[in-house]
Amino acid sequence: MRTGNRTVQVDPPSNSYRVRNPTDFLRVSVPSNWDEQDAKEGVTYAPAGAFFRDNDGTAFTHGVQIGVAQGSGNLQRDTQKLLNGLAQSNPNLRQQTSLTRDNVGGRNGYTTILSNVSEVTGQRERIALSTVQLRDGNLLYVVGVAPQADAQVYDTTFRRVRQSVQIRD
Repeated sequence: MRTGNRTVQVDPPSNSYRVRNPTDFLRVSVPSNWDEQDAKEGVTYAPAGAFFRDNDGTAFTHGVQIGVAQGSGNLQRDTQKLLNGLAQSNPNLRQQTSLTRDNVGGRNGYTTILSNVSEVTGQRERIALSTVQLRDGNLLYVVGVAPQADAQVYDTTFRRVRQSVQIRD
């Protein structure tokens, strides 16, 4: 997915939310104008026009991806391992803030802010990555992505989505 110069126009996040059940152990509320897209990395919720799929994989310019990564039971170490993996596949990815304790689905987790260059638009994007440990030791992650220019609008939405997560593991 290396187009790098698409112009993407999407509607801002709706103020109304709907509950989604992407897995049997997870519920989350997302803006009602975001559609669900399954990808091998997890499930993505994005507005129309923000999700792209081709032979190389998937990408999104606005929205949230939720997934599970293999973990060891050590939240900080597992979060750093996830960050390292993301950096390997995204050479322009930069961590902007240190890991900050956060509430994700009523559990203690971490959130960090990253920046990247969108492989779809070629523009800078802001990424909010939040993680929390599941009871089996694996890592649940919530990744919010928006163009840098729209970051303030989306930060509130990403916070609301991650606080709405309900984990039944």
